[in-house]
Amino acid sequence: MPLIKRSVALIDSLARNQKQVRKRNVAIFIHDGVEILDFAGPSEVFAATEGFTVYTVSLSKEPIISQGFVKIIPTYDLTDCPRPDIVVLPGGKTGPFLNNKPLIDWIKRCSEQAEVMLSVCTGAGLLAKAGLLDGKQATTFHSYIEPLQRATPKARILRDTRFVDNGQIITTAGVSAGIDGALHVVAKLKGLAAATQTARYMEYDKWKPDEGLVVKQPGKVAADTR
Repeated sequence: MPLIKRSVALIDSLARNQKQVRKRNVAIFIHDGVEILDFAGPSEVFAATEGFTVYTVSLSKEPIISQGFVKIIPTYDLTDCPRPDIVVLPGGKTGPFLNNKPLIDWIKRCSEQAEVMLSVCTGAGLLAKAGLLDGKQATTFHSYIEPLQRATPKARILRDTRFVDNGQIITTAGVSAGIDGALHVVAKLKGLAAATQTARYMEYDKWKPDEGLVVKQPGKVAADTR
């Protein structure tokens, strides 16, 4: 093989290898009053799966309090957070943050490039405030369904649904459902075998890969397996 062709082949091979080893950034937004399992569940899933770099981000780097007794120091704030490929928006006491303009603007900016925007529980309210649920189906914590529907008349908020996958925008029901949503994201990006391996490692026997609604995307077939 001529030297030039060998060089081109080597460059192509290195590029493919770099693409394969590149880890996806997972930014998990935390705030005062965040529900522990809302963020800890997805954190465990992504941290236990090869190919993801997981970190926390908050409005500032000051410690936040979860569940009234757990103090957490965020790794980043909104100004220095690395560009995320996946954004996780947990729930809990999200009400005080729905009108936080820097946060909502950050969510909007992230959505312009991120592969996945995943909400857990009442974190769906943050997606709604950013206008990312308009024209979509979604789900959330059972007691937040009606308030979210009133606040987001252009969306359809579903009951009795573990997660709803609209492509980039994925919402889950409350608390433990965030684990299912994160496993679904792993299966979507890295394959069912990878997600199954992570669920097995976590001994999360509850997980049912088909327990959700995958909304039909252009050129794709919908799967409703609730």
